[in-house]
Amino acid sequence: MDKKVRELLNIWLENGLINQASYEEIVKFEEESNPNQKSKVARAITLIGGLFLLSGLLGTIPLLWMNLAYWAQLGLLVATTYFLFYAATYSEKLEDERLFIFKSTERVSSFLFLISNISFGASVTFAINILQETGVVNFSEEISFILVSFFVLLYALYLFLRTKLIFQHAALFYCICFHLGAIGNLLFPNIEPWAAGLFLIAIGSIWGINTYSTLLKPSWLGYFLSVSTVSIGTIILIEDLIQVEIISILILILGSIFYVWASIQLSEQVIFFIGGLGLVINLPRLITEILPDNIWPPLILFLVGGVLVVVGLYLNSIRENIISTDTE
Repeated sequence: MDKKVRELLNIWLENGLINQASYEEIVKFEEESNPNQKSKVARAITLIGGLFLLSGLLGTIPLLWMNLAYWAQLGLLVATTYFLFYAATYSEKLEDERLFIFKSTERVSSFLFLISNISFGASVTFAINILQETGVVNFSEEISFILVSFFVLLYALYLFLRTKLIFQHAALFYCICFHLGAIGNLLFPNIEPWAAGLFLIAIGSIWGINTYSTLLKPSWLGYFLSVSTVSIGTIILIEDLIQVEIISILILILGSIFYVWASIQLSEQVIFFIGGLGLVINLPRLITEILPDNIWPPLILFLVGGVLVVVGLYLNSIRENIISTDTE
């Protein structure tokens, strides 16, 4: 039985939160559900063996890869993709507990599915290259990018709909960006930077809306992908279209303030961190732009920070007073 669990049980028993009967039932359940010593030894041996196997494989593959024909390399990639998918599927059936560097077997399967997604992309790329070298097809580089990104996107979409796990969420987002980017590169080969920024703002906003509608989970990851992409797109758009530095900085500061406000409304810390980072970066830029080569910028930042801390503490005290009043 885990030492921390037993300590918690003892504290609960001493403070009357549970009775002796409940205490004994929980202890019995924990002892029966936790793996015994032999199981732990077997798992440790398996893990060590897997590490040796992995290190040997990583050392052998480069030597083997150089001596393989192109079609054999493709076959190895396909076999690797299938093996990773099978391993991820198998890991889903394991008990949900910490495994090596992962917090749960769910994270293990999600990571393996992600690697299989990358391996699948390499397999599709090799397959198209073989077809072009043998003269079966004759695609331009732009069309090849679209085909590869399309098939990888389909696989990423399948994995996301199948698992709804964290790495599949991120993989789906970036696969969509890559595929739409490949199409844009074909249709608009000489696209202006501001248009690329507008594209990032659009796809980030759409992702944020779908996260807000609970279609995409976990929400913190959806908002992170959305807000970070919109931020990058906004910076590209502003830097390309607005030549007046102070106006650019003001727009970025307003955007950061909006992120902080949105984080409070949505109760999402990741949005607050991105908004706060934007303020930390752009407020000094604004003050330096207004008062160049002056001692005032750090002093103003110090005063603004002090005011914000006081306001935050005051609002928190009001909140605590309201809560205590409501409970009386």
